[in-house]
Amino acid sequence: MIQRGILMIGYDDIKKIRVEYSISQTKLAEFSGFSKAQISAWESGRKVPMEPEINKLSSVLRETVVKIDQGDLDVKKKRIQHSKTKKKLPPIIKDGRQYSALTGNMNYSSKYSKELSKLYEAAMAVKKKNAVKGIALFSGCGGMTLGFEAAGVDLVGHVDISESANYIYSQNFPKSKLLGKDIRNISDKDLNEWKEEFGTIDIIVGGPPCQGFSLAGKRNPDDERNKLYMQYVRIVSIIRPKVFVMENVALMTSMKDENGRLFIDVIEKAFSEQGYSIVKRIVNAYQYGVPQSRERVILTGIRDDITRKVEFGTENKRGIKTFKDATEDLQSLESGERSPVDPLHWAIEHPAHVIQWLKNVPEGHSAHENEDPELRPPSGFNTTYKRNVWDEPCSTIGTNFSMISGCRNVHPADTRSLTIREAARIQSFPDEFVFCGKWGDIRTAIGNAVPPILAKAIAEEILRQINGED
Repeated sequence: MIQRGILMIGYDDIKKIRVEYSISQTKLAEFSGFSKAQISAWESGRKVPMEPEINKLSSVLRETVVKIDQGDLDVKKKRIQHSKTKKKLPPIIKDGRQYSALTGNMNYSSKYSKELSKLYEAAMAVKKKNAVKGIALFSGCGGMTLGFEAAGVDLVGHVDISESANYIYSQNFPKSKLLGKDIRNISDKDLNEWKEEFGTIDIIVGGPPCQGFSLAGKRNPDDERNKLYMQYVRIVSIIRPKVFVMENVALMTSMKDENGRLFIDVIEKAFSEQGYSIVKRIVNAYQYGVPQSRERVILTGIRDDITRKVEFGTENKRGIKTFKDATEDLQSLESGERSPVDPLHWAIEHPAHVIQWLKNVPEGHSAHENEDPELRPPSGFNTTYKRNVWDEPCSTIGTNFSMISGCRNVHPADTRSLTIREAARIQSFPDEFVFCGKWGDIRTAIGNAVPPILAKAIAEEILRQINGED
């Protein structure tokens, strides 16, 4: 109970004393120098003030109460409001969002994060002796590996040119052997040694770099990375797996080579000449339970002596997952703030003028849509400086998700770009998955990864149909 002579209060009592003396949040913000959003967050329990903030608020409330009791202050008297003729977009209402801080020992409160934990447990519990055996090419940090292992595939080796991605991969899959870095330097002799070391390899998975095909890149047909698929074909031709899976951006289907041929047709022909029947499908990750709109083309090759074919349905048995599903149990953060319990959940500090542009922009809208021209960014498109929507799947997580000026990188309610933890969750990485190294390398690894939940769905469909199950 708040006593008017008390020298210190707890943040749980802020609203109690404010209501008792009819002090509005706006007035308290005016008297204390704190923002109304801060006070609202403390009262709702979404944020916890630090000791200096509590001390300052305690002192301000004590002085305010004394002035009210002595008749020197009338908090009910309203200040003059100046009307503006320009129509403004409605403000973000953060009070309605039910954020709850993460606990010290990371107990998950959301259904989605528990699902991710189960996926991680399934991947770690693969019975290596009886599992289907595979190799991961262009393995990155291991998004596809995590999904395939959760489905029961033992990926015994991997190849990737990135030192930082290989380091993350090794921390999560220590039993997988790094078979090479630059795939172009892997010789036919190396491949035959793999066959001797591992025996029959049933499946090869991986997605060659997509920068040459992506809108995020220059879509240059002469980009050398566009030709890395030929190394994939060569490895498949020697290892002769029953199945291979290649993932890439959907725009690959419209990209042409220097001769004007569609890249996708050239790739399909190259695999077909090695004795594989190709099934091509464009999928969106949200159709498979990933809380993100991420359109990709999946090429699945079945060796010609395997009579069964693989088809992918679009039925979503998991239901559509949203930004809220992925992040609702994470602490609400503003620009420059960080979670006290999760080292990956911290917000980049953005310039004050950018915060001003975005703070009143509603979900699903861009600062470029502001009525006041002075609150519009001087350059960019309506997809930049744009908020995600709380109750819809997130936009595609790229490698620049921390850039507030990037494409749809703004949090639905907090005025900041996405944190590493949020991006990892939206990509469907469990919190148990280890991310290590430089922050930039971690962001790149997450943005380039295949969502594990999507990979698991693909793997399960392949195994079910190849094994002849209904």
